[in-house]
This record gives sequence, structure tokens and C-alpha cells, in this order.
Amino acid sequence: AVVSTQSTGLKNGKDDLLPKSKSGSSTPNSKSSRSSYLDIPADGTDDKKTLSPSLLRLYIDEMEDDGRVYIRNFLRHLKKTGLRPFSDFRLTAMMNKLSNDPSGVLTINSEIGCKKFMAVEEFIEATSPVAYLLNKALSSNFVIPEFPDFCKEIAKIYKKLLPMRGGLNAQYIPQLARVNPDYLGISICTVDGQRFSIGDVNIPFSIQSCSKALNYAITV
Repeated sequence: AVVSTQSTGLKNGKDDLLPKSKSGSSTPNSKSSRSSYLDIPADGTDDKKTLSPSLLRLYIDEMEDDGRVYIRNFLRHLKKTGLRPFSDFRLTAMMNKLSNDPSGVLTINSEIGCKKFMAVEEFIEATSPVAYLLNKALSSNFVIPEFPDFCKEIAKIYKKLLPMRGGLNAQYIPQLARVNPDYLGISICTVDGQRFSIGDVNIPFSIQSCSKALNYAITV
């Protein structure tokens, strides 16, 4: 499985994420909603079809009597990996199932539009179609594992560039000549779909010959 011992809390092959009894031993919750699935070792599941039990335990609220999955905590962790669950088309079906709208469709693109808690079995069903992506993301196996730190460095570069006023827009192309030269934006998307944007990134602009690279990629 994709799960690494460092990122999930597994130590020497043993799970230390289950609640401890007074004697210090691990004591799985016996509630029926906590499927026996949680007792399966991380290497005993298909990480392409099911979210790793070790990762799943991270989002179960032990304060809840029925041990439900805390959805908002799950989404917060997912966003830290660089994924944008509310706009990533790969996660659309999952997000619709996490929606608290009676229609079963996500209508508010924020945590407010999602259920706060969800039964374990229901959550497993919702995440199964994208289990491989989630396991890879939450196990720090993306191309940029420490994405928040990476974003901080990009933000530093942006701040250094912001005061610079040298240069001149290309005057021989009207679409470029009329653009405000003070606009500055940086957008990044990795091969895993980790995204980060800062600055004037929502202002439309002409990409000109940059389209050649996109056309080549589409053709190939």
C-alpha cells in the first residue's frame, strides 16, 4: 500500500492511532458503525480501491459515540496537500456525496456546504472511486510532499517581484500593449494536480504563443 509509517502514525508495523485503554493498550471501538474494515492492516487493502484504514482512523472523531468521520478535518488536510476539493474535477463525485444538500449535489463550494460528520461505511463508499488519489495525497507521496512550505517560498518570490517596475509591454501586439503593466500573478499546478495561485490570477489575459505548448500536449 501507499501508506508510509512516518505520515500515518504507524510504528514498527503497529497502529498507535486507536484510543488507549487505562492500561495503555489499544482498544478498538466496538460500535457497529465502526466497520471491522478498520482492523485490517494497511497492507491488507487495495490502495487503488479503498482509503487506507490507517489514514481513515485519522479522521474519525473519538469524541463521537458512534465514531463517525469528521469531514471538515478530512477536507482541511486534503487542501494542505495542494488539492482543491471544491474545484478539482477528479473529486466532483466524491464531493457531491459529502454535500449536506438534500439534492445530493454540492451547491456551496466550501466546508459549509458539506456534512460535518459521516458514518464510516458511507465515507468509505464516497471516497472509494478516488481512493488511489487520496491515499497518495494524504500519505505525502505527491511530487511535492511538503506543499505548504513550497507555497511559502513561492509567496516570497512574488513579494520580491511585486515592487519591480522595469520593462515594457510588447507594443506591436494590441492585446499585450493595452494590459496594465502592474499586474502580477503566479499560478502553479503540479503533475499530481497540486495547485497554488497568488496575485492577479483572476484577470483574463492573452496567452499568445504559450498556446503552442498546450496544443502540442493535447496533440501528443
